Amino acid sequence: MPRRPPLVTPAQQQRSRDTHDSIVDAFRGLLANEAFDKISVAQIAKRAGASVGGVYARFASKEAMLLPVIDDILGEMITALDASLDAVSGPGESLVSVVSAYVFPMIAMFRRHRPVMAQLVRAARGDTARALGDRVHAFNVHAHGRFRALAWEHRDEIGHPSARSAIEFALFLGSASAREAILSANWRSYEMQPDDDTVAREISAAMVAYLRAAPKKAYKRKR
Repeated sequence: MPRRPPLVTPAQQQRSRDTHDSIVDAFRGLLANEAFDKISVAQIAKRAGASVGGVYARFASKEAMLLPVIDDILGEMITALDASLDAVSGPGESLVSVVSAYVFPMIAMFRRHRPVMAQLVRAARGDTARALGDRVHAFNVHAHGRFRALAWEHRDEIGHPSARSAIEFALFLGSASAREAILSANWRSYEMQPDDDTVAREISAAMVAYLRAAPKKAYKRKR
């Protein structure tokens, strides 16, 4: 069975890497303001100062260009999240500070990249969608791992009988709420339109309240 060509051909020389970056930057800029389906490869090439053939020499399709875009976004998100969590990893910190350090940069990054991320989700198909999903999963493994490790250091502050399970549910609560509030923008269904700082503060408070919800004895079964 013949091997499929790669979705993205790695650049070997500096000049080729510069062209690759110019194409990705041009595509990302267009995605922020135009619908994916309305963007042509010729339009991308012109904005990048490249040829259409030069674009296809590096990317198997227009959809394949979504992958380096998500790589760039997730890289920025990891840098911001790591810096925030590193700042609360020392002595004297608390569970509250760890939760806030996880939620606030996540909300900020979702807001910053929302127009492009929404396009990525809608436009990815087939192999590109699978590759994009793998990248998002790898990001979640990293982000959740950082939170998990720091939250575990404050397990004595957790009131749930299973601190490990509580951390996982808190992660789900925070991550899902942030996606729903910012990326999905579903506040139209509610009688309020909170700003991002309020969203981050309230999601953080909800996570902390859940983690500290009840003393362990409250969960013991009655004999």
